[in-house]
Amino acid sequence: YLNNAAIAAQALRAAGAGRVAVLDIDAHHGNGTQMIFYSRGDVYYGSVHIDPGAGWFPHYVGYAGERGTGAGEGANQNLPLPPGTGDEGWLAAVRAMCAGAAAHGVDAVVVSLGLDAAEADPESPLRVTEAGYREAGRLAAALAPTVLIQEGGYDLATLGQLAVAALTGAATA
Repeated sequence: YLNNAAIAAQALRAAGAGRVAVLDIDAHHGNGTQMIFYSRGDVYYGSVHIDPGAGWFPHYVGYAGERGTGAGEGANQNLPLPPGTGDEGWLAAVRAMCAGAAAHGVDAVVVSLGLDAAEADPESPLRVTEAGYREAGRLAAALAPTVLIQEGGYDLATLGQLAVAALTGAATA
């Protein structure tokens, strides 16, 4: 497997970005991305996702107390959400994640653009709308130059409009 978000973050570091943020808005926690950067302070990893303690994959990782280790202490932030969370609660978590990235002093942002937090998606109990994705794109791109990498999403009828919403939000930042 290739972790496209981690590859993009490392490429940005190699190109001269001092600190990079990976902001993961996929409905499920990015356990691989967290593991790659957990002990590194040069890449901030933040994730807004369905609470693994509520029975959602991955069950063993993605809890709020996971903050990083060694040089990465404090550079990891998980914001697990209860089933049924819609735009208001989801965007509050996205704002908190963006504030954490800003406090980390990032020079570039990679968004793991999971579209499976959408209200119509069969793989998540989150209820995020097109407007929510637009605002999340705007919030992330307002931090620093941003790359959006499409990740999950299983409702084929809505994927295109959700991706366009996130990209439109990013373009207006």
